[in-house]
Amino acid sequence: MHALIATDGSEVSLDAARKGLELLAPDHVTLLTVADTSIAEDSGAGGFASNLLTPEESEQARDSILHEGSHDLTATATALGLDPATVDTRLVEGASGQMIVHVAGEVGADVIVVGSHGKGWFKRVVIGSVSEYVIHNSQIPVLVIRPEPHADASAAS
Repeated sequence: MHALIATDGSEVSLDAARKGLELLAPDHVTLLTVADTSIAEDSGAGGFASNLLTPEESEQARDSILHEGSHDLTATATALGLDPATVDTRLVEGASGQMIVHVAGEVGADVIVVGSHGKGWFKRVVIGSVSEYVIHNSQIPVLVIRPEPHADASAAS
């Protein structure tokens, strides 16, 4: 079984990856991070018709975002006990949900593993859940891993 595991570097997505590996025991894993570089390409704010960043600043912002995504992939592979030098990793730019579905098809994954929450809760509330998009648009099974309640929260109740 080939599992595509989507990660954004957050602790929640790392926990989801661990649980997905435990449940599925895939023989092939592709780790995917979708970098949101739209901030580096933002064409205006507050009614201005042009980008507020210079071309050089935009490129630096994009490079920084891609570097962080690459770091997230390496850190996730290491945390999962996978060899970062040999595990299949993908770093792509675009809309997270769309790119997860696209890359899953591109690599021939049998299942997609996503966490139900991750970075950017505000963005999720405003534009919708990535996991929800993947569920509704994937042609292959999707395993959505919900975060486990923290021990502190259960002890308090």
